[in-house]
Amino acid sequence: MKNSSLLIAIIISTLVTLNSCKKDREVSFDDENPNIENFDREQMLTNYADGYIVPAYNEYNNQLGLLHSKAQVFIDSMNIAALQNLRSQWENSLLVWQDVAFLEFGPAEYISLRSQTNVYPVDTLLILSNISSGSYNLQAASNFPAKGFQAVDYLINGTGATLQDVVNYFSATPNAKTYLLNVVTELKTNGSYVFNEWINTYRTDFISNSASNAQGSSVSNLVNALNSHYETYIRKGKIGLPSGVFNGFSQAPMPNHVEALYFKQSLPYVYRSLSSFKKFLNGNSYTNNTSGKGFDDYLTFVNAVSGGIPLETAINNQMVAIDNQLATINDPLSNEVLVNNQGVKDVYQQMQLLVPKLKVEMTDALGVLITYQDNDGD
Repeated sequence: MKNSSLLIAIIISTLVTLNSCKKDREVSFDDENPNIENFDREQMLTNYADGYIVPAYNEYNNQLGLLHSKAQVFIDSMNIAALQNLRSQWENSLLVWQDVAFLEFGPAEYISLRSQTNVYPVDTLLILSNISSGSYNLQAASNFPAKGFQAVDYLINGTGATLQDVVNYFSATPNAKTYLLNVVTELKTNGSYVFNEWINTYRTDFISNSASNAQGSSVSNLVNALNSHYETYIRKGKIGLPSGVFNGFSQAPMPNHVEALYFKQSLPYVYRSLSSFKKFLNGNSYTNNTSGKGFDDYLTFVNAVSGGIPLETAINNQMVAIDNQLATINDPLSNEVLVNNQGVKDVYQQMQLLVPKLKVEMTDALGVLITYQDNDGD
């Protein structure tokens, strides 16, 4: 009898949950509200291209140019001051990377920009093997974990306990100088390619692809890119994996999975990724944050609702809640997941609450089909 009662309780609970989810999805918009197709998508896409995407890629490209020049100065001079300048520029470049990391469609998707730029944990053994042999192909997918920003992090922050130790390492290892410059050069080359594609041809294609929200349209590409990046690379990659949430039954923390492991500051990149994501959703200008037509306006237009309030308000409120929860944990995150693991998992839980608002409610309201695959089971 106990097992039967338990089974009945589980069935009832499941039906209630499914009915609740169904109800939430049904209230996204109704027949009295403007049709999804009546929204001026071309104006929104124009604002996204000219107000955010092109200026953001331009700034990213500029930062990579500075990173390359400072890497060259360090290699030529081999002194502490040049190393400090290189470290500072690496920090700035990685921050600006967060501003474009979620734009993984079009030119960025063509070259798998994200996978070529910021894979972690970095494979230090492969880096050292490449340096030792002096023979490697950074374009090969097998070398993705041995290049990009995280490889630079290891090389300039993790090859010695002190600044002088790092300088000594490079001074004694000529191949390491070559490897560092090759990695930075490739970052710059890839950034230039994506920026140039946008300003030469893709901007026009992006804006003109506005006839519908069907798979392959610009709206669909944007919504899928935003959801995929938030779910997999912010929520899971920056917080979930290090906290141990995805580490099987043990859920033991994985401190080596944090971003910027050797720099020992990961949280600035979490904050920046969230603020850039929020700015983009709201259609704000990249350079001065002025308001423009964005997904928040589209959701208002179709009267999307979540929990009795406008969906765009619910999304922004949840992002504030995430920031507030983030403020309760500290760097280095690699240590925090060990000494305050529950605190980090609490951040993850706040991040998780945003997923259904983006992946279910927003996509339903805009009539967009999720086309990417995730393996989280959520």
